[in-house]
Amino acid sequence: MLQISYNNKKLAGTYALPASKSLSNRLLIMRALQRSKVLFDDLSEAEDTYMMRLYLSFINTCAGSDIPLSLDTHNAGTVFRFLLAYLARQDGQWLLTGGERMRHRPIGALVDALRSLGADIKYTEKEGFPPLLIKGKNLNGGVVELNASSSSQFVSALMLIAPHLTGGLTIQLKTEPVSSAYIDMTATLMQDFGAEVLLSKKKIRVEEGSYKIEKVRVERDWSAAAFWYEMVAFAAGASVHLPGLSKNSVQGDRFLTTVFDKLGVHSDFTKDGLVLSHTGKVAKTIDFDFTHAPDIVPSVMVACAGLGVEAHFSGIEHLRIKESDRILSMQQELGKIGAEIVQDGKHYVLYPGKSPVQELIFSSHGDHRMAMSLAPLAMKFGTVTMKEPDVIKKSYPGYWDEMEKTGLFVMKGIND
Repeated sequence: MLQISYNNKKLAGTYALPASKSLSNRLLIMRALQRSKVLFDDLSEAEDTYMMRLYLSFINTCAGSDIPLSLDTHNAGTVFRFLLAYLARQDGQWLLTGGERMRHRPIGALVDALRSLGADIKYTEKEGFPPLLIKGKNLNGGVVELNASSSSQFVSALMLIAPHLTGGLTIQLKTEPVSSAYIDMTATLMQDFGAEVLLSKKKIRVEEGSYKIEKVRVERDWSAAAFWYEMVAFAAGASVHLPGLSKNSVQGDRFLTTVFDKLGVHSDFTKDGLVLSHTGKVAKTIDFDFTHAPDIVPSVMVACAGLGVEAHFSGIEHLRIKESDRILSMQQELGKIGAEIVQDGKHYVLYPGKSPVQELIFSSHGDHRMAMSLAPLAMKFGTVTMKEPDVIKKSYPGYWDEMEKTGLFVMKGIND
């Protein structure tokens, strides 16, 4: 466990964000498809990205195997989905599996789409869920229909391999995709590296072609900035500089600037990044649709609970199939400070609590975003203890170290 204590020191300074793992993982797949040896500057150091690099190297070395080679992605959803599409056209036999949570996350829509292109994929346990046995082969392009209501990564996985399919690929979306900002990110990145991509509301067209891989510096991660927005919202007089973020970023989580403006945080872009300032101007209630920026929801929920703001959330139902059931996890953890999250049809309402606070021991539920979003509550309640603190390595390995630089006292190994 890890304990975080606040000493009322003014929050001010420059703090490091990780490189975007969403951008890094897409770049790695594109490079592997093109068999390029170009080195990217400053890729994400997240566990997910390390795993992606490791497995792509392994696949390249072991292609053509007559026996199934196992790749365990643990709870890395992006790695699993992107590798599924990648392996479907890589010579050899592959057993793609994951941890207990991954085995309960649906994959059927992507499997069906790949099968329609000629992929040889079999379920080894439960129909529609990992693990999968894949026999790689050449795939044809064409037209696929796809339900992307549970994950935009199904769409991105197909898009990324599409330039290498004969005749290219047309993706017909049967439903409005969640997290569409990530589809936009994929399209923009592909276009930047030479692919022809056309997006419309219900259709995506990718022409047959190739990627022109060039050296690039990866932008910092807007998803990771969410936790700094929380801290600034909680700390009067705070001023935090986060280098490496762009106002014109392709990352959808820049939506943070809009949401936290209502929670007392001003965002000012500079030549080299972003400065966050505490304004203290906090709305009594907020109401936002997070369909296209779901990863920032835990931070917004925690901020609202800590600030005493009633908050209305829509477009978050798919959070139930993330690394944890994030809605249930937030209900349980924020209940410890008296907050209540109530479902109202397809919407959720957070009511801040007024109950007395005892010793705060939070569970991360094995979810990196849960751990990182709950930790800033130390600034409201003095001290919090976090179970399973190492889960942050999945996306932001340096998070606890950066928190400690703020003047917070971070003690590791409590009662371990």
